Amino acid sequence: MAMDIEVEEGGENTTEPQGARQALRNLAITCKTLRDPALDVLWRDLDSLYPLLGCLPVEIQGRSDGSLRINRVLEKSDYGIFNKYARRVRMLGYNQRHSYMNRDLLRLLSSFPCSQGTVLLSNLKCLTWEGDSDELFTFVRFFVPPSLLSLHLVGSRWPLCKRTFVSLLPLHLPKLMEFLCSDPTPEVMPHINEYICQSKGLTAIDAGVPSAKAMKHLMSSTTLKQLHISIPRHDNWEPVEGTFLPNVTHFIFRAHNLDKATEFLRNVKLSPTHAVIMLSDVFDGSSVTAFFEQLSTSLDHHSLQELHYQISDVVNNPAFSHYTSELEVNTLTPLLVFKNLVKLRLENFRTPLIDDKMAKRMADAWPHLEDLKIGTGQDWQMDTGFLRKSQMTLWGVGYIAQHCPKLKILGLVFDPEVHCAMIPAGWSNSNIRRLDVGASPIDNSVRVAATLLFLLPELEEIWTKQPRMGYIPVGVPEDKRAEKWTLVLEMVNVFASVREVAKTEAVLQAKKAIWKELAEKGMKFRFLTVKSETTPPGKEEEQGAETEPEDA
Repeated sequence: MAMDIEVEEGGENTTEPQGARQALRNLAITCKTLRDPALDVLWRDLDSLYPLLGCLPVEIQGRSDGSLRINRVLEKSDYGIFNKYARRVRMLGYNQRHSYMNRDLLRLLSSFPCSQGTVLLSNLKCLTWEGDSDELFTFVRFFVPPSLLSLHLVGSRWPLCKRTFVSLLPLHLPKLMEFLCSDPTPEVMPHINEYICQSKGLTAIDAGVPSAKAMKHLMSSTTLKQLHISIPRHDNWEPVEGTFLPNVTHFIFRAHNLDKATEFLRNVKLSPTHAVIMLSDVFDGSSVTAFFEQLSTSLDHHSLQELHYQISDVVNNPAFSHYTSELEVNTLTPLLVFKNLVKLRLENFRTPLIDDKMAKRMADAWPHLEDLKIGTGQDWQMDTGFLRKSQMTLWGVGYIAQHCPKLKILGLVFDPEVHCAMIPAGWSNSNIRRLDVGASPIDNSVRVAATLLFLLPELEEIWTKQPRMGYIPVGVPEDKRAEKWTLVLEMVNVFASVREVAKTEAVLQAKKAIWKELAEKGMKFRFLTVKSETTPPGKEEEQGAETEPEDA
């Protein structure tokens, strides 16, 4: 493999075969050493079985329903290839666009002589299983080695085979640390509660609302880090009372009804650093205020760093135009007690009543913010064609930017066209790179761009809501907000370039003036230095007087 390498230099041939061989040998050793770690990383996390099937010398046919079909019988050599890569897989999920785990395919793969008893992926640690029908869920046993650490059952249906599997969960997966399931029914909850009470090392749980006994067990757990609570639509759950240990750092809370969510939190205490609230519907401002008041009572004021409130109706339908999603002016007041907030996302509300006074209160209460978005995730264009404008002005935006110096992402709906108070000359934030204006109105792009360049000198992106497509009522002007905000960003970049050129020229002129002044002072300094070196002590005045006319 190694070859003599001749290098012609200065008319002579210098042969270095030993060095070349050593270099190639070291390269071969390096490649061999890194091959297995590289393959482990490549195959570590898969979203389906398709990559494993793609390694087999077979033709894989895709069906119209997104499923896969193999064109021949699998042989012993196929199993060797499959297992060569399957043993490297640590996480297996599912691809939402394709039904790669169909019945025929799983039945075919289950014919392999599975390693370690009954599993196809012997070293799998995390499994996300979508199939919840009787014909698909029975194959889950081929993908759950005893060493599995995380199991996520995505499907919302609970057939008998799935409920039976959960009832035997301690036997199937004795080392399981994370168990998450979607929409558990009242029929399966007793088995889940029993499993929770028997568990000793759970780090994450998502199983509806566990029973009071199971919740007490979770409250005393020293290993639990993520707590998911999903309030069901039915009333077959019981309120709990108690305090979770500080090791629960992530709290994810889902509910269909805000009143039920408030009821659940009434007697519960937590100290999470991250909290996510997910509601399926919008509610009026007074209900949201009551919920925020309860949230400020249930969550520790000092530990909370990130809070995200999401409404699925608005996420799925950004043009949602119901007024009940609007916050009142003091709705956010209960949240001001969380002094260490770093990230706050309340995008799915409309905030027309939040004004500059509230902006000042928010900035004073949350000085550590790095990411703030309020009201930017929803369209404010009503079906009537009249824009719902925010009472916040550029002054409020500037105050938040100035008094939250760590901000990198700022998202607010404001009205830059309204005359506001004088913005102080010192207000500026060089950390903000992205500004999300949501559905903010815009008219005078030049004036707004000049102000934003002054407030946010390092701004790189401006995000805005795209105009609604489809039928526009007669007499309603075309929505030009997105285009005008794009123009604002272009003008900010142009103004910034002009500013840099002017700054460079000013620096150059200042340097010229300084060098000129130094040159003049330097000549006088050299003259005085030479004179002092040649004049004896005591003769300075006399010789200086004699030489002055001559020098002049």
